[in-house]
Amino acid sequence: MRLAPRLAVSLPLSGLFVAAHAMGADLAAAVAAAGAAGAVLAPSQRMAGVCLAAGATAAALLAAALTLGTAALLAALPVLGHLGFAWHFGRTLAPGQEALITRYTRADLGEPGPRLAAYTRALTLFWTLAFLGFALVGAAAMAGFGPSPARAAAASIVVSAVLFLAEHALRLRLFPDLPTHPWRTLRAIWRVDVLADAR
Repeated sequence: MRLAPRLAVSLPLSGLFVAAHAMGADLAAAVAAAGAAGAVLAPSQRMAGVCLAAGATAAALLAAALTLGTAALLAALPVLGHLGFAWHFGRTLAPGQEALITRYTRADLGEPGPRLAAYTRALTLFWTLAFLGFALVGAAAMAGFGPSPARAAAASIVVSAVLFLAEHALRLRLFPDLPTHPWRTLRAIWRVDVLADAR
C-alpha cells in the first residue's frame, strides 16, 4: 500500500506542527500547519503539485506572519482551514466535475443511481456551505463578537461531528437498502483521498 502524495507530504508536516507547538515555536507551528493544509487541499494529485501547494501555502503564511504577527495568524488558522475545506468541497460542484461526496460514494458502493447521485451532490453543497458558515463564525469571533476564537473553533469540530452522524441517520431513512455507516464513509474517504492506488 502506497500513501497518496497528499498524505505523504501532509503527515510529516503535521508531525512538525505538533513538535513545534509542543516546544512553543508558534511561528514554525503555524508554517508547518499551513504547509500541511496546502498539501491536503492541493488541486493536483501528483507529488510535484502537492509539494508546490504545500510550499506556496507555507510561504504565504510566513509572509503574512511577518507582517501581521504570529498570534493573529495562529488565531486565524481555523478560519483559513474552514475556507480551505469549503473550497475543497465546493470546487467539485463546478460544471463537468464530479461532486466530492459522489466520488466517495462511488468508491464505496460503485456507480450511484440518479437519485443517490443527486443526494450526494446536494450533500457536497451542504458541507461547502457549512464550512463557509464555520469560517464566518470564526471570523466574527476574531472580531470580538460571540465566543472566543478558540471556543468557536472547538464548537465547529463538535457541530461537524454531530452533522456527520445525523446525515448518516437521514441517509439510512432515505436509502434503506444501501449499507450506511459512518465507518464505511470514513473508509471510502480514506480510499479516495489517502491511498495512491485508489484513484
